[in-house]
Amino acid sequence: MGAEFRTMTVSASETDEAVRRKFERAQEQDRYENGHLYSGGLGMASGLLLRKDLPVFESHSAASEWLTENCQKWQNAIGVRHKTNGETMWLIGAWCAS
Repeated sequence: MGAEFRTMTVSASETDEAVRRKFERAQEQDRYENGHLYSGGLGMASGLLLRKDLPVFESHSAASEWLTENCQKWQNAIGVRHKTNGETMWLIGAWCAS
């Protein structure tokens, strides 16, 4: 089976718990709309790992490139911070089974 890279963005001003809840809601919505098997959506990720140990990326594209190279199919989605228009955001990405 294949995999598709999916992302979502959440403000870094949110608490970690709020970010996790938003991700969980996105997963639930994905599974509701697309099913529970091989949908290629965020619902296929195992969970969420927020990488606060990494520096804030200077752009969305730099954060996306890092996620593309470091996320793995069937593993947790990973969130990294990046700057967009002066605001720090979480970019959450995952390789999702399809």
